[in-house]
Amino acid sequence: MNDSSFIPLWQTESWENFQRSLKHKTLRVRGQLLLILPLFFGLSYGYIPRGPVTDRKSELTELMKELVVLSKKHHLVFTRMDPETKLTSEKNLTPSFSPQPETSLVLDLRLSEEDLLNQMKRKGRYNILLAKKKGVTVRLAESAAEKRSQLKVFYQLLQETTKRDGFSGHDQEFYRQLLDKLPGSELLVAYYGGIAIAAGIFWFGQQRAVYYYGASSGKHRELMAPYLIQWEAILEAKKRGCTSYDFLGLAPEGAPKSHPWAGVTAFKKKFGGMIMSYPKPRDLVHKKGWYLLYRILKWLQKTSSGIFKRARSE
Repeated sequence: MNDSSFIPLWQTESWENFQRSLKHKTLRVRGQLLLILPLFFGLSYGYIPRGPVTDRKSELTELMKELVVLSKKHHLVFTRMDPETKLTSEKNLTPSFSPQPETSLVLDLRLSEEDLLNQMKRKGRYNILLAKKKGVTVRLAESAAEKRSQLKVFYQLLQETTKRDGFSGHDQEFYRQLLDKLPGSELLVAYYGGIAIAAGIFWFGQQRAVYYYGASSGKHRELMAPYLIQWEAILEAKKRGCTSYDFLGLAPEGAPKSHPWAGVTAFKKKFGGMIMSYPKPRDLVHKKGWYLLYRILKWLQKTSSGIFKRARSE
């Protein structure tokens, strides 16, 4: 599935337009999408999501030079990079962290439908067939009006999901902007007896499809609707000519069962595919003193969050 011409979603013009709709400042530096994001005290930081998309040392050298110049103009404390493949040169870069998952699961859509089913775990195939047999149907929102209508359904299911599973989501406007401003983004909803019981937001690019957000009702969970939604999204991706399907995020290999992504990881792994591990993100530091303060604040935030979670469980 390696293709030197492949451009990740987060480096596409479509993603850039979506970020602008969220009022984020964007630039193109040596062809790489750079987001300028607020930090504190009037300072900002740069972020090259899933980039740089180049493995040429000379290009990386020139990119770093331009980032140093831009850092002065835009008051950047650092510029973060989290490419899909290891950079050919990491000199003067600091190991960091990123909102992007470090591990993902990718299906090869060049396989036939029969082969895709055969390479799944038995329980994955069974749950897809079960949902179909029990009368679950999946609909893709085709018009802008239908997207708006089904978005309300998705958001209601999402609120139920976040409350049940203990994680946070975005407000409804974020998902509306995603569907309106990101070409290729689609909403699929699963119904049983005319009632929506699961939904998902997906992106279909020229080469890769991405499963982005999912939500489900606590009712009729025995019908396995999320499995059928995934299968229908996979078939839609094949129909549109995508050659791979990215489940987006897994718990890292060897993570304990208590990991917050353990449940969703078990779900995704039932579809087979290949586990992809990405290199650790790197920061190009522009202002060392401010960067040290930033790392201390992030550490305190993480520590206090952990203490709060433990206190809630005791």
